Amino acid sequence: MAEVVLNNVSKIYPGGVIGCKDINLHIKDKEFCVLVGPSGCGKSTTLRVIAGLEEITSGELKIGDTVVNNIPAKDRDIAMVFQNYALYPHMKVRENLAFGLKLRKYPPAEIEKRIQETAKILEIDHLLDRRPKALSGGQRQRVALGRAIVRKPKVFLFDEPLSNLDAKLRVQMRVEIKKLHARLQITSIYVTHDQVEAMTMGDKIVVMKDGFIQQIDDPIKIYEKPLTKFVAGFIGSPAMNFISVKITSRNGNFEASEVPSGFVYMLKSEDFPFLRDYDGKEVVMGIRPEDIKDTIFANIKDAENTVPAVVEAEEPMGSENYIHLTTQSSAITMKTAGSNRVKMGDRLNLVFDRNKLHFFDRETDRKIE
Repeated sequence: MAEVVLNNVSKIYPGGVIGCKDINLHIKDKEFCVLVGPSGCGKSTTLRVIAGLEEITSGELKIGDTVVNNIPAKDRDIAMVFQNYALYPHMKVRENLAFGLKLRKYPPAEIEKRIQETAKILEIDHLLDRRPKALSGGQRQRVALGRAIVRKPKVFLFDEPLSNLDAKLRVQMRVEIKKLHARLQITSIYVTHDQVEAMTMGDKIVVMKDGFIQQIDDPIKIYEKPLTKFVAGFIGSPAMNFISVKITSRNGNFEASEVPSGFVYMLKSEDFPFLRDYDGKEVVMGIRPEDIKDTIFANIKDAENTVPAVVEAEEPMGSENYIHLTTQSSAITMKTAGSNRVKMGDRLNLVFDRNKLHFFDRETDRKIE
């Protein structure tokens, strides 16, 4: 087991195409770190750099106490689990598990011992004599995990391993992988484009965009205190609402006026002192769907601030209902109790939780605080 440290690591392809750029990342021993972002953000490139499947253009990569920039992938003592399972179709499960150990010339008795231990952990001991084509998707993924576990590497690398599974099985396998990590305590780096996977699995989340790291933190801090508009919009389901507003100082406080036209929201200057530098300027105000209430559903009387909106659609989810609305200039999604039902065209008066408002600079996308 070992920590993984990237110091100013970059991968630049011919023609100046950025794979990943200036990556500074410290993954502690036994930590489960998730790299998350949209397609093309650089997360898989970063993982392949760590694996040794991509040559580093610049920077330093350490696994444990060893700088591995020039060490081949096979000698880095890492194990990788791929999206497509990467099992040998002509080999039985037992042979798939044994293959890497045979290449490393482990004694037959040790190979069999490890196969039995791994099969028991993953509950695939009854599948050892089957070939991959006779397995379900979930069983194949367990075998792929087993092939990594049986090696007892310093670091596990996961490249979107659950994306080929159906929704129910993905949830089950997320739990299984977390339980596996808790049991084995091996440093793990997991790549996904699914922010729900990132939030539920990671001790540490690394949000990436266009080859650069946007934010590194634990899941709750990233959710509650996003550093950029991109992070705020990417992490969370449904996504954070963004509303363009103009800030105007008025009688010692601030007005946030919807742009180009619409509601006016009053803000106390002592609660938002950082907005003084934006007097007369447009900013982006963010509010998460669960931090919005309706005056009728929540039985709120004499609300100081309300935002009138018209219902466009609803998504009943059982225990929750996602209500999609429009103001004069913005689209807003509200998350409310499943019993709160609406019809298209209904008019609601929304109340934002002022303690949960976020503000972002329009030019830099950085959070204002």
